[in-house]
Amino acid sequence: MNNILLILVISIMNLLCFYFGAKIGQKVVRNEEIKPIIPNPIDAIEKRQEKLEQEKENEIIDTIMHNIDVYDGSPIGQKDIPKR
Repeated sequence: MNNILLILVISIMNLLCFYFGAKIGQKVVRNEEIKPIIPNPIDAIEKRQEKLEQEKENEIIDTIMHNIDVYDGSPIGQKDIPKR
């Protein structure tokens, strides 16, 4: 019984590998983009860093705009601009 189950599982895996290999091979022949199933972790880290930098830049701009809005000739009510 175990041998039959093992043969069945291996046969199904062989068919799946053949199917996915043929599908990817056809995309290569047609010069189509092959999208990975799992995203690249390096790209995710770079996107996160860009997002953090953009948020920091937005915080600086918001602080500057606040300082302009409350300016009355004195330093009262002014916020310190965060460092980059």
